[in-house]
Amino acid sequence: MIDAMGFSVKIIRQEDQKTASWSGGATTQMAIYPEGASYEQRNFSWRISRAAIHAEESVFTSLPGYRRLLMATQGKFVLEHEQRHTAVLKPFDQDRFDGAWTTRCRGKGSDLNVMLGSGYSAEMRPVLIRDSYAEDVQCSALDEDSVSYECIHPVDGDVEFSSGDDLSVVLRRGDLLIYKLNGRPEKPPVFRYVKVGAPVHVVRICIRQEASGSK
Repeated sequence: MIDAMGFSVKIIRQEDQKTASWSGGATTQMAIYPEGASYEQRNFSWRISRAAIHAEESVFTSLPGYRRLLMATQGKFVLEHEQRHTAVLKPFDQDRFDGAWTTRCRGKGSDLNVMLGSGYSAEMRPVLIRDSYAEDVQCSALDEDSVSYECIHPVDGDVEFSSGDDLSVVLRRGDLLIYKLNGRPEKPPVFRYVKVGAPVHVVRICIRQEASGSK
């Protein structure tokens, strides 16, 4: 854990993440907030997980009160939201839907999930790191009382991640780094990525606490 003025950083290694079975395969909880909250008790504000879909057909767990953002990371599958819409997902395609909807999945593969309670919004941004890459963190929408979680996840390889002079770390496949911003920084951070070995897909998950959900 790195704790500095205006931000903190936590790294959750793959070996410290918990995997459980579900009706269509296996799911791994990567992060849950607040820490100590329970997915089973549905008392969390947001949750990031990845899933392996082994069954040719499956039905997603009902999550009333939560919105979901899902990105395919391997394989191809079809999400059928009963009486709503159908989404065909190939790697790094994504879909948004209400957790209370009846959602059926056809096809096998792997995906990345963000589950959001009231007062939170999120985006997932995939990028292929062929050599190196840098991006500015957009903080213009943040105010002094807002909280933003910038979560970095290497999907299929290792990457060296750095930000300023205070942070440089190698993230391995399956790891998750959570960069928490408290309020609007005077100077927006710049995230830099350098591949370690072969090119690697990295997904940046931006979770923000909306004004109505500030605590």
